[in-house]
Amino acid sequence: MLVSEMNGIRPVDAGRQDCHDLHSWGPGVRQCYIIHYIISGKGTFTCGKKTYTLTAGQSFLICPEQVVQYAPDENEPWEYVWVDFVGEQCRQILARSVLNPQQPAAPPLRQERLLPYFERLCQMELYRRNSQEAVGVLLALLGVYQDLAEPQREERKKEDPRIMEAMALIAAGYHRSEFCAETIARKMAVSRTTLNRLFQKKIGWSPGQYLLEYRLQQSEKLLQMGMTVKQTALSCGFEDPFYYSRVFRKHYGMPPSDYRLEFAEIQ
Repeated sequence: MLVSEMNGIRPVDAGRQDCHDLHSWGPGVRQCYIIHYIISGKGTFTCGKKTYTLTAGQSFLICPEQVVQYAPDENEPWEYVWVDFVGEQCRQILARSVLNPQQPAAPPLRQERLLPYFERLCQMELYRRNSQEAVGVLLALLGVYQDLAEPQREERKKEDPRIMEAMALIAAGYHRSEFCAETIARKMAVSRTTLNRLFQKKIGWSPGQYLLEYRLQQSEKLLQMGMTVKQTALSCGFEDPFYYSRVFRKHYGMPPSDYRLEFAEIQ
């Protein structure tokens, strides 16, 4: 069995880009996974509605069908290396990495740990042949990002299990309009005060704020799929579509109808 068949992942292309000409990309969507590693300089990476300011040593991940945009800093433009890859196991492999769909920007990592893998992939002319060696190099590269995630996983093990239970309840019940912080407290058999303290300690938000943010994030996905504003609102626990539109506009700077059209035009 070939390495690529065994692992369900393969590199497609790789390269190096000096952006002193202020080369930028987007907004738009890609059809594969792409990891960029910044060698020098700095710039910005926007994924959805969140923008990250990144510097040398950091990495960022692009996932298929996500609206992204990235550009170098005008005064200190970045230079980066990148690799495109595809495969049915990509998401599963990235889920164990410090660089994943939920966390598309990674903290700085020394060049000697990552750059040799990128440079080797750049030398392989991946678009001309299906190299099993290239698959091995890609897996080794992703393994570095997985190693970086180990300390974070150990920290998560120490977290209060009640906050994880509360987040799981929100993920399961956010679509119901009657679902609220009081519902969570009742299901967990804790007081509202205790629940609020748990959330403030973990993420600095109240349970109600986290629930609203979660609903808005889920609504983004539905709008991107082409659902109407009313359908989206009702599917994400907003009983009143007009209230949903006001909240969405306040949060993202545009009404959901415009967001839906903007995404459709990009597609």
